[in-house]
Amino acid sequence: MINLPPQLTPSELLCCEELPSFVAELLRNSRSQRKKGQLSAAMRRALDSIEASREPIANVSQAAALIHLADAHREMGRLGPTLTVCQQAYPIFQRQRSPCQRHNEAVTAYALGLTHQLLGNEMDALKWYQKAGQLFEQVKKDWAAVNAQGQTDICTRLQRWTETLGVYLTAVRARADANLATRIWLPIIPSDADGDEFAIAELEIEQYAIGNELQVNGKSFRLQQLKGSLPISLVLGARYDALEIPDGAREILNGGGGDYALVVWKEKADREGPGVLKTLAGPEFGEFERGAGGKINFIRTDATVIGGEDMGEVGYVTALLRPA
Repeated sequence: MINLPPQLTPSELLCCEELPSFVAELLRNSRSQRKKGQLSAAMRRALDSIEASREPIANVSQAAALIHLADAHREMGRLGPTLTVCQQAYPIFQRQRSPCQRHNEAVTAYALGLTHQLLGNEMDALKWYQKAGQLFEQVKKDWAAVNAQGQTDICTRLQRWTETLGVYLTAVRARADANLATRIWLPIIPSDADGDEFAIAELEIEQYAIGNELQVNGKSFRLQQLKGSLPISLVLGARYDALEIPDGAREILNGGGGDYALVVWKEKADREGPGVLKTLAGPEFGEFERGAGGKINFIRTDATVIGGEDMGEVGYVTALLRPA
């Protein structure tokens, strides 16, 4: 199982600039509903965009919708349909020559790698990750030729991510105790970096419960329950990240050097406790506290307060990851 943040989800990475406006809007709605956990509605919007598409733009529009459909299928655990629709989308993008659609071909190769990995087809996953990396390298030149620096940067980032997945999958397969079906992979996002240097945390599932030890880049970490918190558990379908704890937040979490925080993301704050806000500068640690009027506020480490209406997506720290 791979818990993907939105910025690494295939449908979020597609270039939709060449789609008709009504198709692009339907797909925006599909992405929004999927992020809210409304997977059936997300699928309906993707299917609506397929139905609404007409020649001569139907092929590309339908391929983009298929990738949105694939993300909803994957998050529902329907891996067979996920693979089928990705396989349908790939040759459509492959036939196109514009930078936008070559970019989408690379994204679809990445989506095929994810799906094969989840199905346990490790060699096929590695093949598609390698293919995606090669395509991102090629399309970077296309974007550079039209001075699209932002798109070039995205391709560089995704190239690094697919390389990370490939290297880690290869290392896991080489281990004598490897059993991918019993592992959950979480992207590591350093709190003091630009997000390009990826790593992966690996959680072992032991008979429907999380094991008490995990691996991050070959190093062992133990899950430690936060003081006064509920027992550690993972919520099905929720999105998790493992974030490096900055110096200023260690006191809040009673964390030490080298510790990570296991964070579950939500659309809004609904309870008190240590957590994280997403900001343009990266994750910001603090605590959620209930004010006099019952509203949940976020208290930064410097004691400044952010009101509920200004917080956006929030994360709660569910456990510490402490070097074993």
